[in-house]
Amino acid sequence: MDHREKQSLSDQKRSCPAIGDWISFRLVDEFGEGKPYAGLAYELFDSEGIKHNGSLDGEGFSKVDGQYAGPLILTISKDYQGADDFYSTISTRSSYPIKLTQLQVAAEETLHRPIGSSTKTGAYRAASEKAEFYNVEVRQFVEHTRHLPLPAKLSKPVPEGWKKIACDFGKGKAPTYGVGLLPEKHYVLEVRALRAFRPMFSLTPAFSAVNLYNLSLFATLSYGDFGQIPKNPNAPKDLKDPTSQELGEELKYPVVGTIGHVLQTCLACYQEPMRYADAKTVNFPIVEDIPYSKRLEIVPYDPDIYKNADEQDTPSDVHFFNDERQGPHDWKNTDTQAYATHDDRMILIGVRGTAEKWDAWRDGDAEQVPVKDGVGKAHQGFHEGYVAVQSFVTKYVERFRTSEQRILVCGHSLGGAIALLLAEWIRRNYDPDVILYTFGSPRAGDAEFVEGAKSLVHHRIVNNNDPVPSVPAAWMDTNKAVWIPGIAATVTGGVAPIVGGVVFGAGLSRFGGEPYRHQGEQRYFTPLRLPGNQVSSVLWTPGCEGYEESAMTQLCYANVKNSDTPERSNFGVQVMNGADHTMLGGYIPACWATLRRWQDTQTSGGTVLTPREADNMRTQISNYRTALQKWQLAADTEFPGGTIESRKNERATAVQRNASMSDLQTRQKEIHLAIKHNKRELEDIEGTLQRVKLLESTTLELADVYGDRAELPELKKNIQRWVEHKENQAAVRIAQIPSSQSTSMA
Repeated sequence: MDHREKQSLSDQKRSCPAIGDWISFRLVDEFGEGKPYAGLAYELFDSEGIKHNGSLDGEGFSKVDGQYAGPLILTISKDYQGADDFYSTISTRSSYPIKLTQLQVAAEETLHRPIGSSTKTGAYRAASEKAEFYNVEVRQFVEHTRHLPLPAKLSKPVPEGWKKIACDFGKGKAPTYGVGLLPEKHYVLEVRALRAFRPMFSLTPAFSAVNLYNLSLFATLSYGDFGQIPKNPNAPKDLKDPTSQELGEELKYPVVGTIGHVLQTCLACYQEPMRYADAKTVNFPIVEDIPYSKRLEIVPYDPDIYKNADEQDTPSDVHFFNDERQGPHDWKNTDTQAYATHDDRMILIGVRGTAEKWDAWRDGDAEQVPVKDGVGKAHQGFHEGYVAVQSFVTKYVERFRTSEQRILVCGHSLGGAIALLLAEWIRRNYDPDVILYTFGSPRAGDAEFVEGAKSLVHHRIVNNNDPVPSVPAAWMDTNKAVWIPGIAATVTGGVAPIVGGVVFGAGLSRFGGEPYRHQGEQRYFTPLRLPGNQVSSVLWTPGCEGYEESAMTQLCYANVKNSDTPERSNFGVQVMNGADHTMLGGYIPACWATLRRWQDTQTSGGTVLTPREADNMRTQISNYRTALQKWQLAADTEFPGGTIESRKNERATAVQRNASMSDLQTRQKEIHLAIKHNKRELEDIEGTLQRVKLLESTTLELADVYGDRAELPELKKNIQRWVEHKENQAAVRIAQIPSSQSTSMA
């Protein structure tokens, strides 16, 4: 502290305060420019608590004369009064209106100075003006801060003691917030840009690679806890609990991978998240640099402002749904989990897949029930999850959705099935253009439901040998075993045999009701071998069901043994532990590889499939067609005319001899369906080969990769930021991209 500072703060001078001191200050952005803060109204409180009002000039400068001697407090907290519709909406909305200030909006319109940049800074300007230089942020100048990010680590902060002394001198006449300054000095205050990252999501109905990859991460995020600490901020501090806080402290989200950590600790604070749920591997989303208020929002917790009839909802109450079962005898709760968040463009809803042991029972509860608030029937286990989460989504959408916002829904496995039922209900009631992406989703509804939902935009992603999209199988919903041992066709491929075959009948129909059907446009990851013994995959739409059904046959046959019906518990364990079904080991790597493949294809002007890859796929399809033809010949021989009436050994065993006519009729129906389906597959194979030929000649536009985000002026910078992460340059990942194509992302 220099001589002037000591004199300003001395008790002797304070004992006889005098008017006559001066102070000047300039607010600048991170590049030393004062124009972003031109015209802002401020209040300066002197040591006697006298308020001096003023406005910054066109260069963010002001000088004040004639205040009482001693330290001062500078506040810039005038409410936002601009004409921007977005800011007006969030500051006046009925739920959680934001205490928005002119300063906050101004800081959101500035940018962060890149690390290592050679451009001038506020410190450079301070030196040229012989001024004191300090870093400041918006939260220091305004009264309400709970909606703002937690304090940043500033390189040269204003000494906190100055404000405390000014408050003490003011004896309650000065505010407790603001920046403390000393008199007879000129300051350059560099305001930290108020920016955030948000994942790039396209809101056009067309499929895009950026949505494929980013939503694979945010579907995985649904497996995480919300991560709010403390969970109950109204409870007194527990000295034995290190996570509890004093009443009135701001909430925190410190646990990596939780929903709150990804959205609030990372993205809202201009950091890129790396992990989701309990992931050990690192995956960065592709993000865009946006004004803080346009981030994926976690609402503030401030009971003094947001007072309801009861206690204020905490952020976890608003954004997180967890219908956790309390034990094996709890039949009320469904163990469904989901989260919701929003920005200025959309509402994002993620639904958790199979995570708890109770979920496996829900997966297998395949009885059909009428769809609540919809048409047709649905798998009872999935439907119960949908009904449970419906009220949570209703409250959220009605609280926060504006007419300009799209709704984007994602889910994996069981979460994908619930997400389908939920998205169709949203389409009917809130947003006819809702967009759904699912990963490894089982069938959720019957043919009538699927017909009623045919206009729902649903991009349904299936990974190689993931068996879950092949369920519910018919044996899950009937008392009589309907498995047909021996009626399957083997699919073999160029990477290695795609183990298993095609289940005909099982999984395709529910006897006694409408058959289960998939809704949406399927996109399938087919594995392909690349030079150097590396394996990649191609995302495409085969147009035949063999690829999707093959893994289910493998798992079923492994469990059939001497019984027609697979043993449920062992079967469920195998299904859920299949590597191709997991997000971390299956879907995310495949989605990453597809994004990189499409980026390279678009920038190099290449085609989706190289000639080598196209030949590889044609070999797989030809082998599959041969297997179908072989099975058809065997079926014609074993069941002349497609019937079992003349089959010699149909009742050769004691069980078969005791079979009723109804049993035989059911079996006859299955055989008929199997033969019919096999013939349809043979017809579809020709179309599948044509699809390969088309991919071999298809080039990609920028919109195929990035959807409507292709129009962003900063797109190249956003992509380069993502590419430069060392994890995206790892040899094991780069090896998944065909070496004949360019690796440039620019």
